[in-house]
Parts: sequence; C-alpha cells; structure tokens
Amino acid sequence: MRNRRATRHSGGRGSGFTLIELLTVIAVIAILVGLVMGLAGFAARKADYTKATADLEKIKDALEEYRIEYGRYPQQTTADDSTILSSNLWRRPQADGLEPFLVMKGWTDTNTSYRIMDPWGRDYRYYYDGDGNPYYAPHNNSRFGYDLWSEGPNGTNSDDDIANWKGDF
Repeated sequence: MRNRRATRHSGGRGSGFTLIELLTVIAVIAILVGLVMGLAGFAARKADYTKATADLEKIKDALEEYRIEYGRYPQQTTADDSTILSSNLWRRPQADGLEPFLVMKGWTDTNTSYRIMDPWGRDYRYYYDGDGNPYYAPHNNSRFGYDLWSEGPNGTNSDDDIANWKGDF
C-alpha cells in the first residue's frame, strides 16, 4: 500500500523563498532603514540646536566680561555682521593687554576679526545701540538690554530662532 501523506516534489529545483516572503523581508528592512534615518536626522537637528544654544551662552558670558571690563556692552547697530562683535570680544581685549573674552575653534590670529557662525552657516546676530533699548525684540525680557540670537535652521526670523528674549539660553 502506498503512503498517502502529502509530499513535495523537488522537480529538479532546490527549496527557496517565495516572492511573498522576499517582498515581506524587503518591506521590513525598508521600514527599519526609514526609522533609523529618521532618528539620525532628528539627532543631527537636536545636536545643531544644542551647539547653537551653547555658543550663544558662551557669547553671552563674553559680553558680560566685556561689560565688567569696559563698563558697558559693545555697541553694534548692524546685527548681521558678526565680525564687529568678534572684534570687540576677541581683538580689543588682546590689544588692551587682556585675555580675549571670546575664543572659538580655529581662532588664532589676533589681527583677524572672525565671523561667529551658527551650525547652519550663518552669523550669530547681536544688536545693542547703547541706550539699552532692544531693537529687534522690543518685548525683550532679557535683563541685559541687547538682542542676541541665531535665526535657526530656516535662516529667517521665525519660531525656530534661538534668542535671549525667548529665554532659550
């Protein structure tokens, strides 16, 4: 008598994966890659934001050192030119025989006014007209009376700005 159990015929082919199994595995891998890439992008954005906040805190501390030494904050009415600020915080103290108030990575030449750049490749912004009235942020709740900020990743004045009047640092 013959065994009636179902058997597979090999028909000359080796066992393998079906098309459905392959598509399922590819779909799962694609989903995992998407998740990892999304998390990596989020981590990079968070790292840039954290660096900008730390840089602005460092600039704020340097401005305080300047005020203590010279009795006032450096006057600057052109907010988008950070070389003026670096001249006041880097070059001027050294010309007066003091240690610089602000030193950023790569700054070595005491005769150069460097640009102070945010992680998105734009100048950090600083405004102080000498009378203590903030111009860019008249609602500034900062006790300092100056405006200090980065325009954030999108490069325009918007909600993603990192600013002293918003209490970000």
